[in-house]
Amino acid sequence: MKKRNRIMTLIIFAVFIFSNTVYAKDAHDHGHGTEGMDHSAHTGENIHNSEKDGYTLSYHLIDMKAQMEAMKEHTQTHGSGNMDVTHHLMVYLSDTNGSPVNNAKVGYLVVNPDGTEQKLMCMHMKGGFGSDINLNQKGKYTIKTKALTGDTKIMDQFTYDVNK
Repeated sequence: MKKRNRIMTLIIFAVFIFSNTVYAKDAHDHGHGTEGMDHSAHTGENIHNSEKDGYTLSYHLIDMKAQMEAMKEHTQTHGSGNMDVTHHLMVYLSDTNGSPVNNAKVGYLVVNPDGTEQKLMCMHMKGGFGSDINLNQKGKYTIKTKALTGDTKIMDQFTYDVNK
């Protein structure tokens, strides 16, 4: 009986692992260039796309206040977390073949409207690289991204305007 339970557990585990691998590949197949990029599997609002040295970068911004409202019951139970953080910024990288890049080191340098800076290291998560960010000032933010993948350094920069 114990042997049978172990075999069933291994089969269920194998099915789970293989089904997630197939789903992840399918959900993050971006195609070539920024026009063909499928953002359906990405969380948040797509705020910018660019192409640098054959790599495609797609930026998505998640409003943490809206997320907390959606998870109101969870926050009441577990606390509200760091409310100095207003958003979470994700960047999804695709290589020259359109395949997701998962083995990079990514960081942001965010210049706030008042000239102060936020230096942020990203974590790999959900097929992209993300970090919490504070966008509590009105005005234009300059977002500079540096990604290292193998021997390749990818640099990108854009501005994002907060009107609220």
